[in-house]
Amino acid sequence: MKKIIFSYCLLALCSIFSANLEAQIIYDFKVKNASNEKERTAMLDVLRASMYQYEKQQFIYVVDHFKSSGNYAYFTGKAQRKDGKAITFPEYQTRDCCDVSALFVKKGGKWYIEDSCIFSTDACSYGIGSRHTQAPIAIFDEMGRRKINY
Repeated sequence: MKKIIFSYCLLALCSIFSANLEAQIIYDFKVKNASNEKERTAMLDVLRASMYQYEKQQFIYVVDHFKSSGNYAYFTGKAQRKDGKAITFPEYQTRDCCDVSALFVKKGGKWYIEDSCIFSTDACSYGIGSRHTQAPIAIFDEMGRRKINY
């Protein structure tokens, strides 16, 4: 009886440990390949749709950083218009072109934008990992991993 209980306890500990290890695996989505194409495309399509809603322009991205772990992913890159033309802004808006960053979260098997910086005039992605402590810090780039002292 003791052996059976010990075996179950050992099995439970191993499964908990392996689940924690799985959550800590970092996937690099910077370059599209067969193993990441579906997830990577799904996230970038969510970002495209979000940006189109406000900018009324269709975008493609030059990826600088794109990492995922568990149910979180973090992207930074440069936006370009899909048609190759220059990105346009209304005259009354002051914005920097063309940096974009986004923190994605997966809920119910679907990716959503948790936080983003679109053509921002400041470093809004600075310390984003400090603002979203539930996301694995290892998915962020150097600027996103910086600590913010509140």
